[in-house]
Amino acid sequence: MTHSPPRPRYALLLNGSNFACEVLRELQRQGHSPDLLVLPEYPPAIITTPALIEQARPQGLSRFADDIEIAYAPRAQQAQLGQRLQQFKFDFLLVACWPYLIEQGVVDSVTCGALNLHPSMLPGYRGVDPIGAQLKAGETRPGVSLHLLSQVFDEGDILAQSELSAQPIPGNRSSLERACARLGGRLFIEALSGYDSGWQPIPQSESILAM
Repeated sequence: MTHSPPRPRYALLLNGSNFACEVLRELQRQGHSPDLLVLPEYPPAIITTPALIEQARPQGLSRFADDIEIAYAPRAQQAQLGQRLQQFKFDFLLVACWPYLIEQGVVDSVTCGALNLHPSMLPGYRGVDPIGAQLKAGETRPGVSLHLLSQVFDEGDILAQSELSAQPIPGNRSSLERACARLGGRLFIEALSGYDSGWQPIPQSESILAM
């Protein structure tokens, strides 16, 4: 009898943005739910302990994440987050909208790789609001980049990158966020499937947009 390999364990770091929540929903639709959701701050009513806690689910996530463990990791508690990921032997870490730079200790706490989903064709539209920047610029080739985390925002080597194939390009924020999130979720799943064959990340200077 053959046994399929165990499913990779991963933690998803996200805030409450539409893009982040849509990434989660796409991963669930594809049968690849995260094992842990990590949010950057405590809900206002429960700042009562310096430890990571799992309670008081944000209302926006409760609709479709009731069966996933949630932890909170404010900026000052990155060491505790890294210890937790290492203790429970997480394979991957995926970030989808996070308000502060993730320390190298957290990146190193997972056994396989730490990745970020960025809703643009990097190196174009780095920064905190790539969706808004693309809409303002009238970008005709929006897409998503999956890149390795680095110690500079949005500058890690690119693992996968794809333009939106839908035509016409969504002209409003919510539709563009949703389309990019769904594409990003699929890019991450493909990356998980290809890990054993060997990832081949490339510097952003050699990315599709830079060519």
